[in-house]
Amino acid sequence: MRNRRMTLALAIIMAAVLSVACGRSEYSARAVNEETDRCAQCNMAVADDAHATQIVMKDGRTLMFDDIGCMYAWLAEHGDGDVGASFVRDYHGLQWVKTEKAYYVYDASFKTPMAYGVLSFADKADAEAFIAEQGKGVLMAADELPDHAWKVNRDMGQAHGEGAHGDDGTHGRGAGHGDGGGHGRDAGGDAHEGGAGA
Repeated sequence: MRNRRMTLALAIIMAAVLSVACGRSEYSARAVNEETDRCAQCNMAVADDAHATQIVMKDGRTLMFDDIGCMYAWLAEHGDGDVGASFVRDYHGLQWVKTEKAYYVYDASFKTPMAYGVLSFADKADAEAFIAEQGKGVLMAADELPDHAWKVNRDMGQAHGEGAHGDDGTHGRGAGHGDGGGHGRDAGGDAHEGGAGA
């Protein structure tokens, strides 16, 4: 009788532990598939490079982005209520890093696929060394990104073609972004073909 109660108590405890563990999802980044991945914001191809970012939704879907600026444009439009986790790539090592754990360097002249000029680093020391090496750049922590202006460098934006960016120097739609049609679409609204970094 006593063994039965112990077994029952142990079963209840195990069930409680499993239900708590199953309720907590651990989100992980997935590899970029250059053949099929398109930016969820601008519809450009996503390259398997230092600029790729991704959001893993609570329902398990993964949204890929060709530039961290596109990810923040998407977040401005859709909010983060359904976001499980987001990831950026380390500029040098290309490993995936949770967005909130990375450090960022911004300068309008840094070349990124959509000309936002923000680069991500796994380590603060690497970000600081990059700034020193380049002789320019502003160090930012993840908690500063939502308030960043997210403006497109129009000089670099011209490399993406006429009509690729909003008339106000920003791209896409949503808070802090122009209504000029967004990048990744030509004047007629059709999606551009081509890879990130073009």
